[in-house]
Amino acid sequence: MSDDIKTQLLDAAQLLVQTRGHNGYSYRDLAEQVGIRTASIHYHYPTKTDLAVALVRRYREIVSDAMAKIAVEKTSLADRLDGVAAVYRHCLKSEGRICVAAALAGEFASLPKEVQAELGRLITDSQGWIDRFLTEGLMRGEIASTSDPAALARLWYAALQGALVMARATEGNGLAEVANVLKKLTLTQK
Repeated sequence: MSDDIKTQLLDAAQLLVQTRGHNGYSYRDLAEQVGIRTASIHYHYPTKTDLAVALVRRYREIVSDAMAKIAVEKTSLADRLDGVAAVYRHCLKSEGRICVAAALAGEFASLPKEVQAELGRLITDSQGWIDRFLTEGLMRGEIASTSDPAALARLWYAALQGALVMARATEGNGLAEVANVLKKLTLTQK
């Protein structure tokens, strides 16, 4: 039962972070979502910082699992980049959410240091997967030999995160357009 409540708390907190941001909800909001008392939340997560760190760690694992699946199931760089874009499109299709990283990055200066550190690991890991896909694509001749995979990975990550935020704000599908343009700019024309 305890693990079930923790999962429910993390699920509800993730929804609130992705739709309102870290500073946009309280334990009272979370208690209402889950249907428990705030004291029960404090039992599992004594502080909001503890909850946020657990949430970002779990989200990092989810993103890592999704990227690992792409690495196994997709072989071409084009397909892998489509898979990466799909991970972010999925966020938007889920109740207008944005990625936890984008939601928290906008509030970075007001986040507790522990949450900032965990967010940094999420961003580094996410960019690392894209860098890996681009580096492997470089070795297979799928991107120009003069390309810098690490710089391209940062560009891809920033553009997808930014497009996700803008797509939610404009109720548009700019994310797909951005991903397609990035892919054309990234891949070697054959």
